[in-house]
Amino acid sequence: MTEGGVNWKLKVIGILLFPIFLLIGGLWLVIYFPFVKLYGIWLKYRFWQRHGKFGKFILLVYSDSPNWKEYIEDSMLPRIEKHTVLLNWSRRKEWYRTHPFEARVFNHWAGKREFNPMAILLSPGHRVKQIRFWKAFKDFKRGKEGPLREVEDSFFDEVEKICRDRGLKIA
Repeated sequence: MTEGGVNWKLKVIGILLFPIFLLIGGLWLVIYFPFVKLYGIWLKYRFWQRHGKFGKFILLVYSDSPNWKEYIEDSMLPRIEKHTVLLNWSRRKEWYRTHPFEARVFNHWAGKREFNPMAILLSPGHRVKQIRFWKAFKDFKRGKEGPLREVEDSFFDEVEKICRDRGLKIA
């Protein structure tokens, strides 16, 4: 058979299979995206049930890196600790034993990049917010304090807004 004959058959097969792929893709969109949205709503609700009654609405993830550990523990945590659930990225192998639910919350909203350190703010009446500190700390390490101050100010503004709305006191 000639090469042109094979191409013709492949084109016919492609044309016949295209509607099937389109249908599968459409079903995937109709089922998967609403599921992810509903799963996020459920995670936020369960987080608030578990931790909200204790005034906690922040999931803070950071590691033992010398680039930020001391700074976070000395400068940031004292202001937010009573509203914070902590996960240590350096001990992530233990999460599914020690903090399985919080690990799922982190995995749902963290994404694949710049997730350590980061804060996830979960409070009823507010959208879930991810505050990523990684790039700002990288700049801070190079002597640029501005980006870290900006991210930090934005973070503390959001925390204060949630505290006001919830009638909570910030440190």
